Amino acid sequence: MNVVVESKDLVRTLTIEDQGEKVKEIVEEIIRELTKNAEIKGFRKGQAPKSIVKARYKDLIKEETAKQYIGKYLNEILEKENLKPVTQEISFGEIELENDEKLKFKVEFEVAPEFELKDYENIEVETLKVEVTEEDIQKEIDSILEENITYEVADKAIEIGDEVEIEYHIVAEDGSEEKDIFEAVIGAGMLRKEIEDALIGKKAGDEVKLENVPLYNPEGKEIGKATVNIKILEVRQEVKPEFNDEFVKSIELGENVEEARQKIKEIIENALQIARKRNIEDQILGKLAQDYDFPVPVSLLEIEANALLNRYESQLKNYGIKPNRDMIEAVKPNMIASAERNVKIMFILNKIAEKEGLSVSEEELNAKIEELAKLYDVSTSDMKAYLQEKGMIEGIKSDILRQKALDKVIEKANIKELSKEEYEAKLKEKENQAEEVSNG
Repeated sequence: MNVVVESKDLVRTLTIEDQGEKVKEIVEEIIRELTKNAEIKGFRKGQAPKSIVKARYKDLIKEETAKQYIGKYLNEILEKENLKPVTQEISFGEIELENDEKLKFKVEFEVAPEFELKDYENIEVETLKVEVTEEDIQKEIDSILEENITYEVADKAIEIGDEVEIEYHIVAEDGSEEKDIFEAVIGAGMLRKEIEDALIGKKAGDEVKLENVPLYNPEGKEIGKATVNIKILEVRQEVKPEFNDEFVKSIELGENVEEARQKIKEIIENALQIARKRNIEDQILGKLAQDYDFPVPVSLLEIEANALLNRYESQLKNYGIKPNRDMIEAVKPNMIASAERNVKIMFILNKIAEKEGLSVSEEELNAKIEELAKLYDVSTSDMKAYLQEKGMIEGIKSDILRQKALDKVIEKANIKELSKEEYEAKLKEKENQAEEVSNG
């Protein structure tokens, strides 16, 4: 075997030459399999002469020989040449096969960028000090009470906050009609404003007629007018519960108000701690990315950019928005920039993990698999089997390792905690600076 390595930026091109029994065995096995399944006119399946099969499938035999050769000997070649592709994607160049035993071909892949690791200790970050005030607790209580509002039938004029049951009859200009019964809360944006305005002040049994009401298509373009007849079937006023022992027990928030308030405080504290950690991580990752300027592999950049775009499309669909090409093209430049940053950070954290001597234990891997199993509501064993089948275990381990590296940087960081007032003042200062820059 003879291997010549050519380097250009992060791309490595290998010219591989070999001849003899290794190549011959691969070729003969490929021809045997092709002969067994070949359907060639004039011969029964599997009975065509070897020479005809070779002539018919000449190009396929060359391609399969190169692929199977790489499948068998790539690890040996990479170890000998001290190379490590960043992805499993390997492209093949021109392939030559002579006399079923002399093989010459090229393969191409990308490797990780080389760079010197800079000092990552004492990175300065500012974050909001975790403090839960009585005002915070009361806001959460008000929110809980809002979520548990009920409605009871009332003989009253409709006002904002009331729930109504209406029967509507829409007659469009073209004669098409729509009739149904609908429930809505006034002021919640469930009905068009002109309809809400017409209903306010009316009572159950009243009827309302609106003429020349614009009709719109899903794109928001007006497509005609309609007459809307509405009959008010029922009016219900909201009943907000009291925050007392009975109520907190009913929603399993505690045995009494005092216990519920303490639990709410803990929930808020936990949420603030999670937000604090995410904020610190974002600041540190941003500063790490700014400190380095090295090229990233195009193959990884494409994978990450596609993942971000797919996530964006999924988010739009979750909001009931059907993404189109223009929408995707509009965000693509930002997604590519984010992808480049993410890939760069990946290499930086990998290098930090190496310097710190970090590794992933079997217990840490199993804990992550268990977490994923709970997330997707499957058994841990099924999740592990799935990840193994898809070849994703090493990726999971790499994610854990990079998180450990990031945690190590956070541990060594210089974190300054700010009061709410100081934090908001800093944010305002940054906003003003950004506005000055944008205004030139």
